[in-house]
Amino acid sequence: MFFEPMFSQGIRVIGGSRTVVQGEDVDLSCRLLETDEELEQITWQKRTLEEPENHNFLLIYPSGVTDFISSNGLENRVQFFGNPAENIGSIRITAARLLDEGTFTCVFSVFPSGVYSIEIPLTVLVPPVMSVTVDVPPVIGENEVVLTSCLAAGAKPQAEVRWNTDAFGSLVRTVTNSTQHANGTTTVVSHLLGVPTRAANQQQVQCVVNQSALATERTLAYTININYPPQTVNITLSEASPATVFLCVADSNPKAFYTWTRVGQPWPQSAVRAEGNTLHLISLSSELNGLYSCEASNPYGRATGSQYVHVASYTSAACWVLLVIIFLIVAAAAAGLVWYRWKNGKCLWSSVMGDHQFEAQSQVCDYGTGHHCCVTNLSQPLFAL
Repeated sequence: MFFEPMFSQGIRVIGGSRTVVQGEDVDLSCRLLETDEELEQITWQKRTLEEPENHNFLLIYPSGVTDFISSNGLENRVQFFGNPAENIGSIRITAARLLDEGTFTCVFSVFPSGVYSIEIPLTVLVPPVMSVTVDVPPVIGENEVVLTSCLAAGAKPQAEVRWNTDAFGSLVRTVTNSTQHANGTTTVVSHLLGVPTRAANQQQVQCVVNQSALATERTLAYTININYPPQTVNITLSEASPATVFLCVADSNPKAFYTWTRVGQPWPQSAVRAEGNTLHLISLSSELNGLYSCEASNPYGRATGSQYVHVASYTSAACWVLLVIIFLIVAAAAAGLVWYRWKNGKCLWSSVMGDHQFEAQSQVCDYGTGHHCCVTNLSQPLFAL
């Protein structure tokens, strides 16, 4: 790009400073004005971070032929796109590097007046390498720790880093440090500090990075991860399964590993299957009865819950029906006997009736967590007349 004045200033070379983002292409333009003298050659010189001393690296002849004197990494990255016939000596540098930053000089040699030149400063911007990480995973506690860190590394110029922490409000704070490197780049690290709690786990935060090499500011989303041991273990009967399945659940981070055991009794191998946090009762029988324990564990701790399992007889309903029928028969017989004795003027009750005795009934009931089965002892007659 050329900037020409509105009035004549004699023979001169025009050009201008350039800025490029690392990895992109940049054009260095120069042109000789106000002369009809014979062009002998155009020479490009450079003084860069890679080579601090000024030196020639490219010759351009009036025919358009180019000759690299000292490539130094530019031979395959420099293209001449000017026009010697019009005294234009512009070049293009592809895939610019930070080491290319410095001062380039475009020199026109004409006869008979001599040499005319212009210096073209080249500035190379380096975008930051950005990431959000945590060196030591935070564990639930009461002291302030680093919850996460945002890194904007190797930037030129220095990047600006800030946090969006709407989910936390004033519960967190930031500490930002920067390190200057010998090549002129800077690394910025911003730490987000707070007390690691269960409530803070899985909360969203954003690291926002702004820097002149970036077309727009960058936002890096991050989910806070707080590690904590298993909390209270809950064992419930699954309603989603048609079979009898118990679920063991404990809140923890990372997720818990579950282990089932039977307390004080051997494990019923063929009747029970434990898979992770589920306990499957395959064949229901009384041999399953007992106390089962579920332990939830992760690298930060463990917790245990228990569930008593009782499998009642499937004939319990029939037991109750039979018991009710027997009770009704006995009640009817007793009522008839009372009425008969009263009508004939006999004593209503006697501990001894003739040579027979009245014997109180005994009843054995099994009350479990499932169905109940009760059996009445009928080893002696209820009444004997």
